[in-house]
Amino acid sequence: GTESISTCDTDTFIAKIKSETKARYVSGLRAMLAYTGRTDGGAYESVDRLHRICPAMEYGRTREGERRMKRYNGIVLLEAGGLSGLSEVEQMKEQAALLPQTYAAFAGSSGRSVNIWALFALPDGRLPQREEEIALFHAHAYRMAVQCYQPILPFPILLKEPLPADSFRMTQDSAPYYNPSSVPFCLEQPLSMPAEQTFGEHKLAERNPL
Repeated sequence: GTESISTCDTDTFIAKIKSETKARYVSGLRAMLAYTGRTDGGAYESVDRLHRICPAMEYGRTREGERRMKRYNGIVLLEAGGLSGLSEVEQMKEQAALLPQTYAAFAGSSGRSVNIWALFALPDGRLPQREEEIALFHAHAYRMAVQCYQPILPFPILLKEPLPADSFRMTQDSAPYYNPSSVPFCLEQPLSMPAEQTFGEHKLAERNPL
């Protein structure tokens, strides 16, 4: 019933996902999905033992024990799902690697999705600091990332509310794509949220075969 928070750098995280822990929770989830056809996070009894990874935000604790934001790093998380297995995961990673802004790309915990990390920054290379500015910046960055990546990806991006605190379950990928020298997308600090119909238009386009 308690929440613990830990922080690691990207090099350490990428090294961790290359091999599985002795408990093999990720393999257990993937095996369950292979036999039941359930979506990621079905009735797998150990699903809560898979840590949640928040790539865009670093958190700490207040004196009262409450979670507080420490740092925003400009990573936008995109997830593409509905893949059949390893071959399509590798295809997605190869396509994502075509853009120099791709910081990392690796299989999701289900083994049927790919997580893509894209970097963003302000024109001067810095990042917003205040929570209100971060929320606006991240929302526009997410929209730009979808517009840039979807045309080159063979499978649809799973659209979601663009929150800086967005997270995913710990995963395993023996050959993740990782580019520490990736170049951030440049984005001016927005003054308002993007229009809601933009995301609606993307969803409509997914359903339109033409």
